[in-house]
Amino acid sequence: MADAGPGAGLTLGAVLDEEGGWARRRWVPVLFGAVMFFDSWDVLVAAFILPLLTAEWGLRPLQVGWLLSAAYFGQFFGAIACGWLAERFGRKPVFCLAATAMCLMGLACALAGSPAQFELFRFLQGLALGGAAPVAVSYVNEVAPTQTRGRFFAIYQFLMIAGFVAASASAALLAVDHGWRLLFVIGAAPVLLVPAIWLALPDSPRWLLRVRGASAASEAVRRLGGLDRLLEEPARDRDTPGKVPARALFSPALRRVSIVTFLLWFLGSLVNYGLATWTPSIFVSQFHIPVADALRYGAIGSVPIFVTPLVLAATIDRYGRRPFAIGGALLATVCLAALAALPWGNTMLIVVLTIAGGFGTGVYAIILWPYSSEVLPTPVRAMGLGIASSLARAASSLTPLLVGGVIAAAGSVRPVFGIFALIAGVTAFMWWTMTRETARRPMMDHV
Repeated sequence: MADAGPGAGLTLGAVLDEEGGWARRRWVPVLFGAVMFFDSWDVLVAAFILPLLTAEWGLRPLQVGWLLSAAYFGQFFGAIACGWLAERFGRKPVFCLAATAMCLMGLACALAGSPAQFELFRFLQGLALGGAAPVAVSYVNEVAPTQTRGRFFAIYQFLMIAGFVAASASAALLAVDHGWRLLFVIGAAPVLLVPAIWLALPDSPRWLLRVRGASAASEAVRRLGGLDRLLEEPARDRDTPGKVPARALFSPALRRVSIVTFLLWFLGSLVNYGLATWTPSIFVSQFHIPVADALRYGAIGSVPIFVTPLVLAATIDRYGRRPFAIGGALLATVCLAALAALPWGNTMLIVVLTIAGGFGTGVYAIILWPYSSEVLPTPVRAMGLGIASSLARAASSLTPLLVGGVIAAAGSVRPVFGIFALIAGVTAFMWWTMTRETARRPMMDHV
């Protein structure tokens, strides 16, 4: 939609791109990123405590796979449900409810007395965690200015990904001496920030404009610190604006974008979560590295991913999303293929290749969030991100079972690295041939 002429209302996108105080908008990526710190924390904590859980409860490889998969099954359903709810009831209330639930279930995991209890609480926690993530991404991107949207979102990602480093360091320093339960208690701390989001921030102006009209969106802009402007009243579709069906994602205008995006999420997550969740256990069981050393290597491997959002914040708006995603997928392909083919005589080479492969898939995963939110329009953004995230969680829930099953059948992790290398190569090809650049382009507000 073009900007209106003199005396007429402005589009919401034009208002969000204006310079101004924006006193509260600058806190959006900080608050949401700090709450979603638990997302990355949870992934690595679950991986790092597996050797301890295995020793405490005498778990077999497939049992370990089921414990890992419980949370991912929950995330699959939570992402779909909360994405759907966020299109109907708003981004803010759905996110606050999901974020509170995920932290409370983390405390419940800390009190689990058996594998069955732990598995149940991880499933419930996964429902909330899977639901909170796509809604948070929708909100952060929907209030960001066009020209610096990548940097704005990178602040959110930096804080969210900080959980990787914090979990790695905490597991290495605390888990062996103080037990794995303390890690879940620490991970519940972000619940203290949920009231700040509820009280200080309005709902997404883009969602409000579509569902409640220009006056509600204008008030949201004012609360975020933007300048007072008369907004254009959006054109109404035949459908009720709050009830855009999921099938709109597969309309002729969006079908190719949706299918490619969903495939990128599913295939990339098979590799990313497979490495993130199984690496410490593989170091211990396959390469006979002591637990303390395996945890330390994991902590070292998380540092590059922690720094990546800072690099992207300075470069992603200038160079775009695709070069980084393609580069990350290619790096993962080369490292994982080397792990599948080379002799395993040098332990440090194995560690370096595993960490580098995980870094490549991590970069790819970081780029997927802003890219996906930019290719999907506002009426289906949260719902589309929910489906994409749910497919990632589905892949994540299958990966532990796949890895555990292959190791149990083959007696070696080498075939797993070969499978992951093939998948990473396919995603690199898809990024190269089937995506378009989204940097510095306005967000779409209509299907």
